[in-house]
Amino acid sequence: MIRINLLPVRAAKKKESVRFQLTVAGLITFAVFVVTIGVYVRFSAEASALRDDITKGKLEIEELKLKIGELSKIKEQKKIVEEKLNVIKKLETGRTGPTDFFNMLGDSIPEKLWLMSFSETGVVVTLKGYAVDEETVADFMRGLQRHSELGRVELETIQKAKDKDSGVDVVEYEIKLEKGR
Repeated sequence: MIRINLLPVRAAKKKESVRFQLTVAGLITFAVFVVTIGVYVRFSAEASALRDDITKGKLEIEELKLKIGELSKIKEQKKIVEEKLNVIKKLETGRTGPTDFFNMLGDSIPEKLWLMSFSETGVVVTLKGYAVDEETVADFMRGLQRHSELGRVELETIQKAKDKDSGVDVVEYEIKLEKGR
């Protein structure tokens, strides 16, 4: 019987198996290395893009802060202008207010009535003067009451007197009224 030594074939197979396993392990290690580098490059690019976005965001915030500062200055200037306009409106009202009041007063005075003094304390106006008779004073009061901008019109005193210059009998009166209801 012939004997064949199979040990070198087994050793060759074993060597080939080890070589194959080393090749597969090398290929797997290379594949893992390539995938790791790919993931690193991808995440690095994303991180770089995010840093750029953050930088752009910070620049936008700075620009918006400048705009907000300008806007707040404009609001302050607008407020100052509105206050000045309100002062001007008050002055305009104050300028025409007395004129309107005296026009209304002049329209209400009957023919035989004289206004001797006028005094104003806040919204209360005191009128003193002379009239021919009590009916003329009543006509004057009715004329004052016809104007809607006046409040209460009250007769404080009325009395007969003699005119110092002419000696004619007259009626002295004092009327109080409210201005600007």
